[in-house]
Amino acid sequence: MYRKVPRVRIPLSPPLKSVLGTMAYKMAYKVLALKYRPQTFKDVIGQQHVTTTLQNAIAANRVAHAILFTGPRGTGKTTTARIFAKAMNCEKGPVSEPCNKCTSCKEITSGNSADVFEIDGASNNQVDQIRDLRENVAYLPASSKYKIYIIDEVHMLSNAAFNALLKTLEEPPEHILFIFATTEPHKIPATILSRCQRHNLGRIPINEISENIKNLCDKEGYSISEKSANVIAAEADGSIRDSLSLTDRILSATSTNEINHNAILENLGLLDMSMLFEVSDAIIKTDGAKLIEIIDKVNDSGLDLKKFYSNLIKHFRNLIVIKICGKNTDSVDISDYERETADKTISKVSKSYLTWLLNSLLNEETMIKFSSHTKTAIEMVLLKLLQIRKGVDIDEIISKIDLLGTKLNTIKDKKKPDNSSSDNDVSISESAAAPAKTNPAPESVNESITTFPESRSQSLSESKSLSKPDKEKNWDEFLKLLEDKYPVIAALFKKGSLKNITDREVHVELNSYTPFEISRFEQKKGEINKLCKNYFGSAGKITILSEPDLKQEQPKDKSFAEKKQVAMNRPLVADTMRIFNGVVVDIK
Repeated sequence: MYRKVPRVRIPLSPPLKSVLGTMAYKMAYKVLALKYRPQTFKDVIGQQHVTTTLQNAIAANRVAHAILFTGPRGTGKTTTARIFAKAMNCEKGPVSEPCNKCTSCKEITSGNSADVFEIDGASNNQVDQIRDLRENVAYLPASSKYKIYIIDEVHMLSNAAFNALLKTLEEPPEHILFIFATTEPHKIPATILSRCQRHNLGRIPINEISENIKNLCDKEGYSISEKSANVIAAEADGSIRDSLSLTDRILSATSTNEINHNAILENLGLLDMSMLFEVSDAIIKTDGAKLIEIIDKVNDSGLDLKKFYSNLIKHFRNLIVIKICGKNTDSVDISDYERETADKTISKVSKSYLTWLLNSLLNEETMIKFSSHTKTAIEMVLLKLLQIRKGVDIDEIISKIDLLGTKLNTIKDKKKPDNSSSDNDVSISESAAAPAKTNPAPESVNESITTFPESRSQSLSESKSLSKPDKEKNWDEFLKLLEDKYPVIAALFKKGSLKNITDREVHVELNSYTPFEISRFEQKKGEINKLCKNYFGSAGKITILSEPDLKQEQPKDKSFAEKKQVAMNRPLVADTMRIFNGVVVDIK
């Protein structure tokens, strides 16, 4: 009934053979992420805090029955889980490093082990599948020491599946190990987290990713510059797998063994970091034409302008952090070359100026995001930054005012004729003129005080015997001396009048004042009191009298204290006082 059909061999034409051969060659190619996947703990990049802990646990026989690896994508969670499984089931082990030569290690590496199960949590997330797992847990491993379950993306399990796993996870058989991996640990129930030993894998620094890219390119027979490797590492955003995928893409597009930097930027659609430094440099130099030129260049290159704006915000954030913490801080993840360039860029600008620039960029981010004219919007935002004045720190302003006052008094003393009527007047003018020639800083008050003759201190120490005109004359002479050292404070005292000079204090009544003048007086109060003591003898303290008293007194009623506390706790008030070095005079 059935006729046997002869087998016919159809010969292949040479072109078809060539195509099939090429297909076989392409199928045999392994991407860099698989070809250079770490096979031992020492090969894992940037996660020494995790690998060292696991090795010590194996050596001390303190391995937990459930381990959870968390961290961003491509940082080595599943790779570390496989290495850990090989170390536990190695024929020589458990050992701190798998041998990768025994049958168990080879089977786990190839994914054919009968005792190590890799489960995808996204596709096996139902309660029935977890029940099957619970039933299989009771059976002993086929040929290894442990039966190990590696569940990747474990946060994708349903609540019912998590609940079904609870009892088994808490008290598993001695031959069972659970290894979980996830990028979103906050989605895992607390009941599961409390039953696992958690290890957090962090983002890998740019320098380590860049070094790895250069090593792999060298192994593949390609040469790549450090600048190009840094660009790829920065785009990987801390993921070693992403960096290898990007490198694979670059190698596929390269026709020579020399990888061109511009080709990397074009193929990956990336922005050269030097362009961001050009933007910040143009803003600091208020070069609007340069800014327009840079934006045109970015737009013509086909880069996403919104991503360019986002990179610009990140760039200014790095500049501020380096300005505050120094170029060697770990709070910015950039290359060493970029750290040096950033440090030079911000060397002549203040922290407040950089803060205003970043704040302006953040305030306009929403407008850029939803604008239908992205290029024009970015141009207007950057041109608006040119209107922000660099400004000077308040301490620098005060120092310059003091220096200017000293120079003016020096010129005044040179032009003033010497018609002194007493020895005391001569001694005072000499002591005032001598420091003015050397322009001493405010901190050098103690050195200039020693020029006063002892007779002046002894005669004025008996101030209670002086008449009121004599006291006022001495006070005027003291103000002349004070004007050489602290012109701002001398101007403050000249607004008021001398009330009295006692054995201990000099009372001054003010008619008008500004918070800045009072703040300056409070800062230099100790030096002024020393100067007063050397001049007036026992009266070594200046007390300011006014209504209300300028000295910070305790609030008289509870409501005022509460209002003051609320006002002081406001961030705007605190920042204003810190920037301008001010004091709270009144609350309304």
